[in-house]
Amino acid sequence: MRKLAAFVFLLPLLALPFSCRTESTGKLRAQTLGDVSNPLAERVDAVEELVDVCGPVVAAGLVDEIRRSPYLQQTTSYSTRILWTAAHLDAATVDVVSPQRRSPMQTVHARLDPGGKKNPDDQWLAHVLNLQPDTVYCYTIRNEDGDALVENVGFKTAPETGSGAARFVVLGDSGDGEDDQLALTEQVQTVPFDFVLHVGDMAYDSGTFEELDAHYFEVYEDFLPHFSVFPVAGNHEYVTDDALPYRSVFDLPNNERWYSFDWASVHFVGLDTEMMTTAQSRFLEADLKANKLPWTVVFFHKPPFSSGSHGSFEEARRAFSPIFERYAVDLVLSGHDHHYERMHPQNGVSYVLTGGGGAATYGVDPSDFTAFAEEVIHFLYITIDERGLALHAIDGTGQEFDQLVLE
Repeated sequence: MRKLAAFVFLLPLLALPFSCRTESTGKLRAQTLGDVSNPLAERVDAVEELVDVCGPVVAAGLVDEIRRSPYLQQTTSYSTRILWTAAHLDAATVDVVSPQRRSPMQTVHARLDPGGKKNPDDQWLAHVLNLQPDTVYCYTIRNEDGDALVENVGFKTAPETGSGAARFVVLGDSGDGEDDQLALTEQVQTVPFDFVLHVGDMAYDSGTFEELDAHYFEVYEDFLPHFSVFPVAGNHEYVTDDALPYRSVFDLPNNERWYSFDWASVHFVGLDTEMMTTAQSRFLEADLKANKLPWTVVFFHKPPFSSGSHGSFEEARRAFSPIFERYAVDLVLSGHDHHYERMHPQNGVSYVLTGGGGAATYGVDPSDFTAFAEEVIHFLYITIDERGLALHAIDGTGQEFDQLVLE
């Protein structure tokens, strides 16, 4: 049974048409354990932490106006972006409240998002600025009459760049909307994360607007209003119109295909393995050369190293790995093959494949570069702070089955 911890309503997404889905054939529990000699991940409900501060999220009975529930993008130390889709809405505002004051500290006028104009419904965007780092805020969305559409939604800004901790979840190859994905989603909310990375294939089979709503936004509607997701496109997103639906619903930096951002002491770079161009490689080189933060994490879809059915994506290895090595990238995350695999460090770079986000699992035959591999539904929980990097691989039953620690 899904846990609807935050929202007290179901939006009309259930009425959307479904395309052909992948069957739930994944293995929910790891049968073998890798390295679990380090402390296990902390278990705290990330949404409940915010509900405790801002109160239960309520939708005031006006669900006919909100079609896709609100979701955050590009949260930083000083800002965030709140998006949603709606019907029959002429204007909207967002009240942002400091829990200590309990009165609006600012009211932001939302605008129609030009990047989302291909959506079946209007896509709205409110850009919230002038926030404080590492601080919890609560927001309420109102229509033109001042009626609350969604209220008491909590979120937390990033720490000041260069300080504090980055605590994040990583998902890959998740989006078929079936039981395995739902089971894993319940486990995701048992760790205290601040944002999510997604390494692609979030909307099977074709990355349409309907599939993104049914297999991504509906499935993750408990935590999307509270936490930014930083995704990269997989091959399934590119099936439809050069990934137009994906590029429409997400508001990402740069060209939305490859980009970077900072969180605490970590520099993150998202790449696009469906567009292996010299322009992207030049971006990667220049971006990493300019980075001054002590930790670097890169994420993308097709893996440079894999012992699964698709195997290693040699083009990415040739194009990217020498750059990773030149600039001492700490961790590279990918998906595409539907299993978990941690590699032996390759010329000083750690690679982890995380393709077990819910859309079935496939067998894996370890290679000479494999440190540990398992066919299992799973997600990654990663913390990076002054003590180092700790990666926890957690399966669909909540069992932690492998770890990676870097200092």
